[in-house]
Amino acid sequence: MWKYLKKKFINNYKETDNPEVRLKYGIVAGILGIITNFILFVLKITIGILAASITIIADAINNLSDIGSSAITVLGFKMSGRPADPEHPYGHARYEHIAALIIAIIVMFIGVTLAKESVGKIINPTPVTVDVFTYAVLVFAILFKFAQMLMYKNFAKAINSEALRASAIDSRNDIISTSAVLVAIVLIALFPRTGLSIDGVAGLLVSLFIVITSIKLVSDTITPLLGAKPDKEMVKKIKDKLRSYNGVLGIHDLMIHSYGTGTVFVIVHIEVCNKEDVMVSHDLMDNIERDFRDELGINLCIHMDPIETDNPVVDALKSEVENALYTIDSRLKIHDFRIVSGKSHTNILFDVNVPYGLDVDVKDIESVCRKNVKLKNKSYYIITVDIEYDV
Repeated sequence: MWKYLKKKFINNYKETDNPEVRLKYGIVAGILGIITNFILFVLKITIGILAASITIIADAINNLSDIGSSAITVLGFKMSGRPADPEHPYGHARYEHIAALIIAIIVMFIGVTLAKESVGKIINPTPVTVDVFTYAVLVFAILFKFAQMLMYKNFAKAINSEALRASAIDSRNDIISTSAVLVAIVLIALFPRTGLSIDGVAGLLVSLFIVITSIKLVSDTITPLLGAKPDKEMVKKIKDKLRSYNGVLGIHDLMIHSYGTGTVFVIVHIEVCNKEDVMVSHDLMDNIERDFRDELGINLCIHMDPIETDNPVVDALKSEVENALYTIDSRLKIHDFRIVSGKSHTNILFDVNVPYGLDVDVKDIESVCRKNVKLKNKSYYIITVDIEYDV
């Protein structure tokens, strides 16, 4: 079914890395959301007014807000598809995250409004009229929303979209809320003379669920805007590809910056043999950057670090430093290790990668090195501490 929709409305729908195809996915999903939510709103508001049920009316208003959310989805994809300009050289892809955040806030507002109305119904209960048409519309709405949720999930997975995932979660919430409405209506029909406002209680429970899930949704959409840690699979893919090139002896200081799906900038340090012709090594870096751009759509910037590979003195001293650091914490790793010898002293230079959450002082590292690493002449430790950004 979803494949038919894609074929019908999205040209070249399999080319999901294409910005124009991605834009089409968002627009088609948004328009379908507007149409389906409008149908549900009309049906629910009609039976809600006829039945005098605050829960059904609130559920209908929730669908009305979904129309606005779908419109925001379309607008968000439109804005995110705009090309880079002098004011936004990294593009506008983060508009999609902003659209998802707005949707989450709207959902939260609806939940709070529904809670307020439900409390009023509990305090001042009014009779609810139920008939077969009421049941039919609610069951139809649940099935309709389930199909809508599957559509959003399918499209979100195809283009890795936070906005469509937010819409899918909103549809799931609607399924739960409408199911709760249906249960409440059944209970009202079975126990018409109970002193408890079943309609109001059901509405309050639904509203609390909507508020709680919307808070999580807000958090999930704010995280990429602030700068979330990179995806582990992406980190592994980048590292594995870098290590696959002949001439790459090591990698470190990997930093990944995402400006939205399909707009990723990566900075990395690559170690090469210091005896290799610098022009040959530089050509390798150019080829790697080109491959990442053409094959993965990643803008890669490489800093090249030449290292000694056949100096037994350097190798032995590096091993001593590594063993010394191991006594502090086994997670400490070093790179860019080099020795500059002089008449009166020797400079030992290296960088230390410190994982997040590990409280290590440079002075502690220097102290441990002086205690455990011995040289004939006085040595000076020039140490740079790096934070791991690809955890």
